[in-house]
Amino acid sequence: MKIILKEYLASLKERGDLDKAVLPNLLSEIGLRVLNTPMIGTRQNGVDIAAVGKIKGEDKQSYLYLFVIKAGNVRRNDWDGGAQAVRAELNEAREVYLRSNVSKEHAELPVKICLCCGGELEETVLMNWAGFTETNTTDDIAYKLWDGDRLAELMMRSLLARELLEEEPRRNFQKAIAMVNEPAACYDYTRAFLSDLLLEGHAEQKAQLLRLRQAYICLHAVTAWAVEADNLESTYRVSELGLLFCWNVVRVNEPKNKPTKYDKTLSLILDQFLKLYLTSSEMYFSKTAYAHGNTLHVLSVAVRSRESVDVNLAMFELLGRLAIRGIWTDHFSKGLTKADPKFAQSLAETTAQTLDAIVSVINTNPTLNAPIKDDHMIEIALVMYLAQQTGNVDRLLPWLEGISGKTTFSLIANSQYPTCHRDYRDLLSHPVSSDQSYRDEACVGSVLYPFLFLWMQYATDPENIVEFTERLQAKIPNCTHQAWFPDEDTDENIWSGNTDTGICVTDLSPQKGHDALADTLNQAIKTCPAVGELSAVKSGLSPMLLTACRHYRLPIPPNFWFLNG
Repeated sequence: MKIILKEYLASLKERGDLDKAVLPNLLSEIGLRVLNTPMIGTRQNGVDIAAVGKIKGEDKQSYLYLFVIKAGNVRRNDWDGGAQAVRAELNEAREVYLRSNVSKEHAELPVKICLCCGGELEETVLMNWAGFTETNTTDDIAYKLWDGDRLAELMMRSLLARELLEEEPRRNFQKAIAMVNEPAACYDYTRAFLSDLLLEGHAEQKAQLLRLRQAYICLHAVTAWAVEADNLESTYRVSELGLLFCWNVVRVNEPKNKPTKYDKTLSLILDQFLKLYLTSSEMYFSKTAYAHGNTLHVLSVAVRSRESVDVNLAMFELLGRLAIRGIWTDHFSKGLTKADPKFAQSLAETTAQTLDAIVSVINTNPTLNAPIKDDHMIEIALVMYLAQQTGNVDRLLPWLEGISGKTTFSLIANSQYPTCHRDYRDLLSHPVSSDQSYRDEACVGSVLYPFLFLWMQYATDPENIVEFTERLQAKIPNCTHQAWFPDEDTDENIWSGNTDTGICVTDLSPQKGHDALADTLNQAIKTCPAVGELSAVKSGLSPMLLTACRHYRLPIPPNFWFLNG
């Protein structure tokens, strides 16, 4: 385990990884109180993180800890030669930070200035470090080296010790690390250790925080190894899963007008999980949709399969991921308009980039005009939700018109029309027959056709709408057209992946006409108010619900179909 941790720490970047993801959690768990963490665009005066307190089992009195953080190994050219060099920052910490940045309550404490790196001091720097520390150490100021070995030891002792982390999650964590090149296996083992850590109830707040920190450190290690192995599929899937599991713990804590220290710590940990997810998605799209979305067929060919089903499934998966990222960045850009206008503007530009990528991917990969699974309604609904949020509906209406025509034509031609089957082998052989009995089985129910039918009123001509309904009536007259709503038990189940929840509203056949369907859904929205009672929606984090729906393959509730009602 220690070898795994040392390798993980050595691979971390200084900004965003070591200084944001790992060290603050570790310091809190070993008994220190973190005073500040680094911010982009502000002068640090040599100090990346400041903390105060006693390290459990080591210190007999409180110290003011000042951390100078560097990524990987510290080499000879890192030691001297510039404002960001190690020696310059150590001097600045002593000469500037201690004089101008320390509050009165900590001014009398002895100081430990720690050089922290994920790797080690290389041999060419050891003599420089020894000479510097000997020259500048005083009765009140000491210098310490926190290298990868020291950090791994502290993590083993305070976060991942055998008495704190049971054998089962430890074993599953190690298996997840070993299988980062196999996304499905890595996901399963990650889910296993997250379940072990976060699904068991812990009444004590201290125990909950420990489990969340353990889960985050383990998850971050898995994603770091996956990035190292250049397998961004694993990175994306496990980071999204971790966010949902984290919310499952955080949601129980009701928001308060005056948040306690525990409330604030929970929010910070949730923020770390969310940043890990958004960072992972950014890396994923920078290698896929952002880089190659404009080139015809490139992403489809990259699936590397002769089976059209594989290409269809992969492209809709990519489309859904793009839509969810755009929904998150749009949500935060609107929420931060007043608090941080520059950051909000940056997020708005990211949302626009994502929306452009969605349009490009659709235009360059024709398979996205012909969904093979009925639950691809999820991806289509997410794209249209984002389009409405950003005022770009007109850009996507031709796509919806194309889908509505191709799906029903596929029924007529008996060629890979949308089916309820989810088993991969069934999808490969679909359709196995042109008999009505097979079509009744393959299309026993549908959430896709009611969604398409309601949107067709804005996307196409009345003649096409009539043709759409006539084709459905002729080929799948026994299909149960339906929609899904959360119920009062959904909040307890959805975040951990229990999909046996919710209410199914039927009687949504397009044969009834637009007004009848709209009335039925409006009545259902009134009589199924559980959506508004979900913890994520009440907390102003509707994208969390949409993320869970996409991740666990639950239909998007009609509450999110049309923003204008």
